[in-house]
Amino acid sequence: MLERLLLCIALAASVHAMAQNAPAAATAQFRGVYASIEMRHTEEMVRRLSAAYGSDRRMAIREVLRSPSSYMPPVLYALANTLAEDDSENAIFWYHVGRLRAVYDALRCRDKTAQAALLALRKRLNPELMKNQFYRRDRLVALAKKAIEWDAANPRDYDQRWVTLYGKVAAASAGGNAGELFLPESEWPAILKRVHDAHLESVQKFAAAK
Repeated sequence: MLERLLLCIALAASVHAMAQNAPAAATAQFRGVYASIEMRHTEEMVRRLSAAYGSDRRMAIREVLRSPSSYMPPVLYALANTLAEDDSENAIFWYHVGRLRAVYDALRCRDKTAQAALLALRKRLNPELMKNQFYRRDRLVALAKKAIEWDAANPRDYDQRWVTLYGKVAAASAGGNAGELFLPESEWPAILKRVHDAHLESVQKFAAAK
């Protein structure tokens, strides 16, 4: 049951297979348009949020919460992990927001191997966060709806191309054609609706399971 919630959309088998062959985003040498995708700030914020303790971690939490729409999904996952022990409800909420945004970004990619990013993020989930969702099933549907409403109402003020770095195309391409990154924008509203509907349905099924 917990597995169903964490996956949210039935991509697990294909994503796992892709991840075995996809390059690590942090280690590949990218060219052209891919080289212009700046990940250092995201990696630094994830590092700060993941610190065991300290004032810098608390400061990082405040920075992200001041402007959450400007951070990539990996940062929202890290925020959820960090909040899991002391603020489980907000941790679950930000996990759902991060998941919605990560799945939406991944499904817009022309390169389907970029969906390996979803598995990479899932592997970083704090066990405490996973356990909180299992034991707070009575609150999950409300939190999922709140996350969907937040996602719909807030802009994506981050470089949404981040997810392409997890795919095979980014590792091999000269990066001369920006059009190879995403599906046409005319398709995006339908993809977003599909992501929202599938996410809510998955959470509802999980919450209703005995």
